[in-house]
Amino acid sequence: MPLDYRAPWWRCHHAPMDDSALDDDLLARYRTLPAANVGDAMERFGAMDSVIRPMYPGARIAAPAYTILTRAGDNKAIHDALALAPPGQVLVVNGFGDTTRALIGELLAGRAKAAGLAGFVIDGAVRDVAELEAIGMATFARATTPAGPYKFGPARHQVPIACGGVCVLPGDLIVADADGVVVVPRAEARDVLVAAEAIATSEVEMKAQIASSSHNLAER
Repeated sequence: MPLDYRAPWWRCHHAPMDDSALDDDLLARYRTLPAANVGDAMERFGAMDSVIRPMYPGARIAAPAYTILTRAGDNKAIHDALALAPPGQVLVVNGFGDTTRALIGELLAGRAKAAGLAGFVIDGAVRDVAELEAIGMATFARATTPAGPYKFGPARHQVPIACGGVCVLPGDLIVADADGVVVVPRAEARDVLVAAEAIATSEVEMKAQIASSSHNLAER
């Protein structure tokens, strides 16, 4: 049965965990799609709050989620996840929306890059934004602050979390670009891909029609 995108809280607590893999071909095709097309393909549900935004121009993610629930202002779990999350995954962190302490910065991002992780989506703050861009570690977050984090815990790994107002389960697909972040339930990833590609194709055709109409008007 298709998941109900209109009931993220229900999904967090009742949806069965899905063990299907997001294969390389599927991920490669998602990387060609705007987050907006992906959100439209899910009846325009699944988009995180607009305050969860890219930390630098050109940041983009299309990768499965490794979820973290951590105490506000504390990044011990993120350090631990560097040794636990498989390469190619994105760390999606519920930091309780706290913006008083940065949960990652240049050093942690550098280690994540070396570990092969795809990026960060953090419902909280980060710092060292210029260095994050130089490293090329795609990062989406609620805010920036120079204030550093605590490292005490507690935390939870690979559990259903809320991030930017959307439920994220371990392994869900995260698609993020200049417009923001969209969460695709892993069990629906292939169906959503087909729908999103159809939307993208339709938009290309519509833009061609607009360009043609403009050209015809200019010739009159």
